[in-house]
This record gives sequence, C-alpha cells and structure tokens, in this order.
Amino acid sequence: MIDWSTLAFAQTWPGWLALVIVALLFALWYFRNRNVFPDLGIVIATGSRRGWLDRLLPVTGFGLMAALVLVLMEPSVVRIEKIEQQARDFVILVDTSRSMRHDTDAARASSELNFPRRVGAFSEAVDDPNTLPFVGRFELARESLFRFLAARRSGDRVALVYFNDDPHPVSALTSNVGFVTEQLATMDDYVNWGTDIAAAMDSSLNLLERYPGNNRRTMILITDAETRYTEDLETQLTRVAGAGLSFYLLWITADTGDLSTEDAASFLEFADRIGSVITIRDPDANNIRDALAEISRLEGYRYEETRHRTLDLAAPLLDIARAVFLVWLLLAATLFHPALSRQLFQAPTR
Repeated sequence: MIDWSTLAFAQTWPGWLALVIVALLFALWYFRNRNVFPDLGIVIATGSRRGWLDRLLPVTGFGLMAALVLVLMEPSVVRIEKIEQQARDFVILVDTSRSMRHDTDAARASSELNFPRRVGAFSEAVDDPNTLPFVGRFELARESLFRFLAARRSGDRVALVYFNDDPHPVSALTSNVGFVTEQLATMDDYVNWGTDIAAAMDSSLNLLERYPGNNRRTMILITDAETRYTEDLETQLTRVAGAGLSFYLLWITADTGDLSTEDAASFLEFADRIGSVITIRDPDANNIRDALAEISRLEGYRYEETRHRTLDLAAPLLDIARAVFLVWLLLAATLFHPALSRQLFQAPTR
C-alpha cells in the first residue's frame, strides 16, 4: 500500500519555473485577444467530451511537458508493506561452565523436574543426585527451556548450543523441536570447566549463516556472566549487533549489586546496548521460566512486520514520458500530419 500523504519532491525549482512559464503563456494568450498560441485554445476546448480525439496531439504534447517537469522534481513516496512472519528462528546458548553447578534456593524435593540430574555431573561425591537438597543453576535453566520449547509455533526453528571452554552445538537450526528437547537431557555431560562466551557466539553466528532463511531471528544467551571481557568477545557482540538479530541475555546471579569482576560488568554493559539484559536474581523454579515466557511474548508481537520503503517515482515517470513521446511523435507523423488534415491545425472560431 502506498501512502500518498508522504509524497515529497527532492527538487522544487522545476515546478515553480513551470508555473511561471504557464502563467506568462496564459497572460500573453489572453491579453493578445487569444490570437497567439492557438493550441492553448484547443487544450481548453478539449474540456468537452465531443471532439477530444481531434485535439489529442496538442493535449498529448502538454501532458508530455508536465510529465517531464515532474521527472525533474524527483518525486518519491513511501510504500507500506505488511509481511506475515509465520515462523521465527531461535538460537539458544546455555552456559554449562562449572559455575552453573551452583545451588539455587529451589528445593529439590518440591521441584518438578522433567530431567533428573545425572550422577557425576556435580562436585559432591554422592551416588544418588536426589540426595542433593537444592537444584543447580543449569537444572533450572534446562527445565525452563523445556517449557519454552514446548510453546514454539509450527515452523519455528531452534538451534541449541552448550558452552564452557568450548562451544558444543548439540542441535543445528531445525524445525524438529522434539529433537532439540531430547538434547536437554545431555546437558549434564557438559557442565564443567570455564566460560568462553566469545567462542560460543562465534559458533552460533556461523551456524546461522549456514542456515539462511526469511524468518526473523533471535539469540538467547543464558549465563552467569563469569567470563573475561576480551577483544574477541567485543568483536562477537558487534557481530550480533550488525546481524539484525533480537538479542536477549539472561543473567543468573545471586546478588545484582555484585558483578563479581570488572570484566563481567563490561560484558553486561555492552550486552545491554545491543539487546535486552534480563536479570535472574536468586534463580528459583519460576523466574527463569517467566523470563523465557516474556521473551516469547515479546517476539510473538513481531510475527507481523510493517516495513516502510521509499519509492523513487522519477524513473517510472520518465518511462511513461518516453512512451507518451513516442505516441505523440507517431500521431504527428501520421494521423495529424498537415498533409492529411489541415483542419486539425486551424485556430478555433470565436
């Protein structure tokens, strides 16, 4: 749909010049008893339906000059396009470093867990994970992702990447959300070592480049932000900013007033500039889930997009003027040639 109220002209001098010339011609024609420029009388007389074909040649000529004036004024207008986005791409990065083992305030006995914690994925030397009184950070993230994936629309594609010292893409971008959900059960095997967010973001962005598509894309990073702020990390954040992604950082912390390190503070500040930082203070069974639900709600509003595109009207008007000129030239050389009909070029009688 074209919004004609946005019609604008880059140049206005051709229009003003044309108005001055037209005013002078009409004044000269009127005050000279209408004997000068008889074609003007022909154009005015063409207002009646009868006989307009006889005056087609001069009328076409005046229309051609008007079109050329509009071309010189370089008109433009805004076109509004509504695009239905039927699906969305999500790439989810989950921090599985050693710090994500930390206990939360969520009691294991009162928590409904779809994925039981596996033996060996925790520091305590116990054989039964059910004896651990509290749920770990990574477990809460996993349970929240289970509900987030269950709420995806048909056609949505999801990629899942775990990362510690290295990125571990456990699922490429796929519409088989059930397969991605199955990979959540393997998270325990990756909960170890340090945190390299830059490598994880680099791997995820490269993954998106290998799976092109028209869906709008969203990157969700779940971490406790215990990482070094390096030049490489800043480079990857800049890539995210330039990739046209919606970016969300879910920062898990026990104390929002303590950013642990200056590096963590710098990372969070940069992330807030390119996207949205959602603070998960004292993670429990609800707040990570609620944060992901809020992301679903926000991204859901964007399934129908409105785009505004500026259209240059000068080029199509010039094409029309060329066509009109060819028609005018053809008429002047054939039907309206003086050798065929002299009456067409006689001044109108008063």
